[in-house]
Amino acid sequence: MGIFLAPYLYDIDRLLSLLIYSIYSHICHQMPERSFYIFNHKMAVCARCFGIYTGILFGMLIYPIVWRLNNFKTPNRWYLIVALIPMGIDGTTQLIGLRESFNELRIITGFLGGFVALFYILPMFISVAYSSLKDKTKILKS
Repeated sequence: MGIFLAPYLYDIDRLLSLLIYSIYSHICHQMPERSFYIFNHKMAVCARCFGIYTGILFGMLIYPIVWRLNNFKTPNRWYLIVALIPMGIDGTTQLIGLRESFNELRIITGFLGGFVALFYILPMFISVAYSSLKDKTKILKS
C-alpha cells in the first residue's frame, strides 16, 4: 500500500510521503530511472521490486487454488532456481555493463521470481502458524 501511498501523498503531506519513501529505501534503491511513476511521482520501489511484490500478491491469490493450505511441502527447489535465473541474468548483465535493462523487463523478471518464491515462503509461514496454533490448543485443553 505504501508503494502507492508515497507518491500520492507527496503533494498533500510531503513529510508523511518522505517518511514512507524512507521506510522503503531500506529494501529498495529507488533509482528514479528504474522506477514507474504514478501521481506524477516515482513509486516507493523500483520496477523490479514492484514486480516481486506484485508476483507475491498474485501468488497469494492463486496459492489456495493450486495448493492446499494444510500442505506444508514446498515444490522441488529447481523451480525456484529456474524462476530466479532471468532476474539474475538481467540484473547481473546490467551491473557488469554488458547492457542496459528496461523497466518492462525488470517488472516481468521480478514478477516471475516473486510469484514462484511465494510457493516456498508461504508453506513455511503456514507451518509455523499451524504449529503455534496446535501448541495453544494443547495448552487450552490441559
